Amino acid sequence: MILVIAWLAAVFLLPLSCIALAETRLDIAKMRAISIAVASLLLAVTCVPLVTRAVPAFRIPPPSFVPGTGALFRLDELSLVLPALAAFLWLFTIIVTPMLVFGVDRIRGTATSTLFTLAAFLTEHPLVLVLAWAGSVVAMRGSLVTSRSKMQHATGTYLAVSTVLFTAGAILLMRPTSRGSPVELAALILVVAGAVIRKGIFPAHAWMPALFEHGRLGPAILFSSPQVGTYAIAVLVVPRAPAELLRVVAILSLLTAVYAAAQAVVQRSARRACAYLFVSQSALVMAGLDCTSHEALTGAFVLWLSSSISFAGLGRCLLVLEARRGELDLTRHHGAYEQKPLLAGTFLLLGLSYSGFPGTLGFVGEELLLGGAVIAFPWLGFLVVASSALTGIAVLRMYFSLFAGRSSEPPIALKASEAFGFVAVAAVVVLTGLVPAPLVSSRELASGRIITDRETRAISMSLYH
Repeated sequence: MILVIAWLAAVFLLPLSCIALAETRLDIAKMRAISIAVASLLLAVTCVPLVTRAVPAFRIPPPSFVPGTGALFRLDELSLVLPALAAFLWLFTIIVTPMLVFGVDRIRGTATSTLFTLAAFLTEHPLVLVLAWAGSVVAMRGSLVTSRSKMQHATGTYLAVSTVLFTAGAILLMRPTSRGSPVELAALILVVAGAVIRKGIFPAHAWMPALFEHGRLGPAILFSSPQVGTYAIAVLVVPRAPAELLRVVAILSLLTAVYAAAQAVVQRSARRACAYLFVSQSALVMAGLDCTSHEALTGAFVLWLSSSISFAGLGRCLLVLEARRGELDLTRHHGAYEQKPLLAGTFLLLGLSYSGFPGTLGFVGEELLLGGAVIAFPWLGFLVVASSALTGIAVLRMYFSLFAGRSSEPPIALKASEAFGFVAVAAVVVLTGLVPAPLVSSRELASGRIITDRETRAISMSLYH
């Protein structure tokens, strides 16, 4: 138990230390070096239970005066790899962010966003999830400094409605109502509605492309990549929801995946195309949560990790190009390959992982998701294939526009930190795709636990009635 508490304290104290240091007057170069060291240490700490299982699965129940059920903090099959994902995204963000724009506000913002993401991934209690959900929204909004007041207002409105709906549903879930009651069903619908808005599932998707096109891309990437909404659905809704509700979510998600991939094909703005690609992939993850089969649920969990890492890398590729070339228009050729072959290779690799290209982690996730969907509902499998095909077309169109052709601009090479960050994110996607067994085994255990919980709950409800 002492080891567990020490591990948990380290996970939360490390980003908190960066937030505290951001209030000092340290030189920004020293502050950046410290934040890289802290993020690296956090990644090492969060990988301990993943690699060595030195920290056993644990659950800390809430005190008696806190209403609701569910562990206040937990580390189990589902959340085992998620803290490491949050730490990796934080470290990658710091490494590839140029020094010129990496001010104190960026350090504080990235650390705060990571802190709330970690808090969400390490709990299943509705109240803690509400606090982490709202905190991450406030942190992202605080970092979204832009002259586009209409975009800010629209984004704030969508996320505020999402937070209110999720909070209302979580509060209802904390009430001591009987299982399967109308109150519980209403609570689950509210939680789903909040998650659907936050993830940009149709018809509540319009705010996300606008945010990525006109807002600050860095905070938007760090806010969206971990997919906290997916985690909330997995721990609060999937174990409790009737099959009909999960089926509605799956159908909406699959339609969104195809629609968003088609939209990515025809966009002029590289930012909007990247946003639609992420909406498509995150929607596929949501579609796999309907528990049609053990295989499909496992594929959704694997695709969750793949899409999060690939999207962070793709978004940062666009930021690096924008910093050197300005706004990126996909109707012309920018010719960046000769100047930045490493960036071009990383972009193509991460984009192909999005479309399920063999040898990448995305291929593993989509194969499992497709296999499970086809077994249960063949027409759902067709939508998965359609989404993947459109995603591949959109990625290749973006690649040829951004990197093909000739450029008359003087070459500006990648900095050493940027090159290291892109090599690292590409290596993760490829290595986990070539040797997927450990990760797939972990996700298979997580999906097995959720399906077992659903079956146990269904049996207990049938005995109760």
